[in-house]
Amino acid sequence: MYEIMIVDDDPSLLDMVELTLKREGFQVRRALSGREAIRAVESQQPDLLVIDAGLPDIDGVTLCRKLRAAPETADTPIIFLSGLTDTDKAVEALNSGGDDYLRKPIMPRELAARVRAHIRRASHFNEGDLPVIRIYSISFRVFVNDREVSLTRVEFDLLKHLSRKPFEPHSTEELLANVWQYPNGVGDAALVRNHIHNLRQKIELDPERPSVIQSRHGRGYVLKARIQFDEELSYR
Repeated sequence: MYEIMIVDDDPSLLDMVELTLKREGFQVRRALSGREAIRAVESQQPDLLVIDAGLPDIDGVTLCRKLRAAPETADTPIIFLSGLTDTDKAVEALNSGGDDYLRKPIMPRELAARVRAHIRRASHFNEGDLPVIRIYSISFRVFVNDREVSLTRVEFDLLKHLSRKPFEPHSTEELLANVWQYPNGVGDAALVRNHIHNLRQKIELDPERPSVIQSRHGRGYVLKARIQFDEELSYR
């Protein structure tokens, strides 16, 4: 059973969210402050966090950054709640590492649907179900499981770079510098987005719901696969 942690200083909202999620079959833990949440997460990591953006001690954005900096919660889905309608606040929350943003008053059905969606996305692959990507650096061939995929040279270099450190976020700036060899400040984020899109079309089973190359708001792209490098001259 999946466990959700709710972090909010409003007891009535905590009651509503807890009731909603328990009806969906989730286990629920509560925290009234950011510090309490950090202590609770250190003892046991939840499968998803629902965080109020306006906490009294550590604000939600700061809390999110702290959670993203910890290896145990670097990829844990985080949904923000906020009573503010300022678009800039939503952007700040997502850029801090949040996966989603809901404005108060919260509609229980919408909250439940979003939690289910993020849980599905995060748990889509168990370790044993991860695809195997084999990369032949000399012959520029790539296989996803037993299926060979045809990549352009840029797509090949992009996938190879992501594969050097799977499960870690790669920022747009890093990719522009290491794949395209652009100096700092040179290059367009749209260039990276377009090539990620094209790469997903070739390696994902469902490119509209990518599970191999995933986006992380404010942090870049994460490759989720088992990687095998083969430096032989030819594939046999």
